[in-house]
Amino acid sequence: MTERYDSSVGLSVRVYIEDTDAGGIVYHAKYLHYMERARTEWVRHKGVGLRAGLADNISYVVQRLAIHYGAPARLDDELRVTAEPV
Repeated sequence: MTERYDSSVGLSVRVYIEDTDAGGIVYHAKYLHYMERARTEWVRHKGVGLRAGLADNISYVVQRLAIHYGAPARLDDELRVTAEPV
């Protein structure tokens, strides 16, 4: 998956065939994968060493999330995914 992260923009994700159904629309659960990548990149951007955290038995647990599906993403779209830990 082609991805890049910028703190002011978020994570840029391209939709590939593996993300979609036969009609080229992104499976609803795939959005969670995109959001998890954005969350991980946010943590990394803050200077947290993820491997070091795992070695020290530190976990970054999602307690709650909310998703609003405003419009379907489609094959070959480029999405901007953001995470806002609170």
